Amino acid sequence: MDERVIVICPKHFDPLKSTNISSKCNVCYEDHHDNKQGYKCGRCAFYVNEECNNVNIPSHHKHLLQLKWVLRWEDRTCCLCETALVSLLAYQCLPCSFFVCVPCARKPLVIAQTKAHEHELRQIPMKLFFTCDACGLGNTQYPCICLQCCFIIHRTCIVLPRVIYINRHDHRISHVSSLSPGKWICGVCREPVNQECGAYSCLVCLFVAHSKCATNVNIWDGRELEGVLEEEDEKEESKPFQVIDQNLIKHFIHEHNLTVSESSLRVGEDALTHKEDKHCYACTLLLDSELCYKCTQCDFSLHDECASLPRRKRHVVSSRKFCLCATAIKGYEDFENYFICYACQRYSTGFLYRTSDAFIDVRCASISDTLKHGSHPHWLFTYYDVQVWCDGCGLVCQFHLRCNGIDDCGGFILCFRCATIPTLVRHKYDDHPLSLCYGERNMNSTYCCGICEKEIDSESWFYRCNDCGSTLHIECVFNNLIHSRPGYSLRVDRGGIFDLLPTLSTYLL
Repeated sequence: MDERVIVICPKHFDPLKSTNISSKCNVCYEDHHDNKQGYKCGRCAFYVNEECNNVNIPSHHKHLLQLKWVLRWEDRTCCLCETALVSLLAYQCLPCSFFVCVPCARKPLVIAQTKAHEHELRQIPMKLFFTCDACGLGNTQYPCICLQCCFIIHRTCIVLPRVIYINRHDHRISHVSSLSPGKWICGVCREPVNQECGAYSCLVCLFVAHSKCATNVNIWDGRELEGVLEEEDEKEESKPFQVIDQNLIKHFIHEHNLTVSESSLRVGEDALTHKEDKHCYACTLLLDSELCYKCTQCDFSLHDECASLPRRKRHVVSSRKFCLCATAIKGYEDFENYFICYACQRYSTGFLYRTSDAFIDVRCASISDTLKHGSHPHWLFTYYDVQVWCDGCGLVCQFHLRCNGIDDCGGFILCFRCATIPTLVRHKYDDHPLSLCYGERNMNSTYCCGICEKEIDSESWFYRCNDCGSTLHIECVFNNLIHSRPGYSLRVDRGGIFDLLPTLSTYLL
C-alpha cells in the first residue's frame, strides 16, 4: 500500500487488515470469488479489494487522501469527472474539499483521442480559475490542459457533440473552435458570445449559440449528427398537400379534395348568420377575404397559409421535433375533440403540433423564436423560466417572449396567450371590427364593457370599436375560448359536456 494513502474503516476508523476471503467490495461493488488479497475491518463486514486499495492516488492530489463515506449531499459529485459518485465511498482530502470517485482514482489523468483537441490532455487535480476554450465560460474547476498549445478546457466539454440540431434553429449547427471577428449574440440566451472561444455556428446562415446553451437538455434533442448524412437524418418531408390541378389540392389531413376559394366577410345584421361556422379547421379563426381552400364535399376549410403549414417543425417548448396532426387524440381519456396548448394553456379544437411530451396549437407554433408585437416597440425573444409575470395579462407564465432591455424598457414580458390574441375581431355586439387596445397608461379615462356592463381597467388590454367607441373585455368577447370552432362539443371534465353552440358569433380576423 502506498504510504501516502490511508485506508481505514469508514465506520469504526480502524485500520483494515489483510485477508484472502471472497467478498463483495464495498467501494466498487464488484464480487471477488478468487480469494484475491483484500482488506477487511476486524469489527464489521466492511471489505475493500486490493485494486481499490492500491489505486495511484498520489499522482492525483498534493495531499494525503482517505477512503471515507461522503456524508453531505453537496459533496456527492466527483471533482474530476463531475458526475455523481457511484458509491458513497470516495477518496477525499478534507482540507481541500477534494473528492474523487473510484473510477477516476483508478485511471491516469491523461485523456487522449478526443474530439475537442488533437493532442493529449492532462487534468490538473487542483482548483484553478480559467476560461474554457470550448465553451467560453470562466469558473473555478479542475481543468484539462494541453501545454503544447496552451489549450485549456472543462472535462465535461471534452465530449461536446460536433454537429447537432436545436429547437431554436432550422439548420444543423456545428461546434467550432472560434468565430470570425465581429459582434456575435447567442441565439438562445441573447447574450454576447466570446469570438475567441468555442461555440456552435450555422454554416448556412449567421446563427451562433453558446456551447452550454446549445447543449441544454431543453434545447438539444441529445443526438450527435457528425458522420450522419443529412438525407439519412432528415428525410425530405412530403409537402402538406398535393396539387391536383389549378383549382384543386389534396391535403394530407383531409380525405376529400379542397378547392381554391375566396371567402368574404359581410358587415351588419347579415354578418351574424352569413357562414358563421366557416372557420379554418387548422387555426380556428374565421375565413376572411384572404385566399382559402374549401372541401368539395363537406364543411372542411383552411386558410391558404394554414394549408401550407409544414408537416414537421421545431419549436421552443420542446427539444423534440413536432408533427402536425388533426385534433382527435385517441388514447387520451380526458381529451375529446380538443387539446390544451402547452405554450398558451388554452383549449383548442384546431390542428395541433405534437411530440411525445407536448401539444401546441398552430398559432403558438408560428412564434418560433422572435416576434414584433404591437404592445411593445422592440423585438421580443422566446424564453423559458420557472415563474415570471406577463405584462399583458398579469398572470404567471413559463414559456414567454421577453424584451432584452433596450432603452431601459424594464424587461417587458409577454406570455404566449397574450401574444396570440387577434388584433382585430368581429362580435355580434358591434357591426364594426373591434381593435385590440393595449391599455392607456397614466390616463384618467373610464370605460365600461358593452357586454357585461362592468368597468374596464384602462391600463389592461381590451377591445374597442374605432367607429362608434364601444369597449369590451377580452374575456367577454371570447368567453375564454379563443381557439375553438362553432359546433364542437368539449368534454372539459369527466362530469359534463360544455358545448360551443353554433350561435357563437365572434369573428376573428
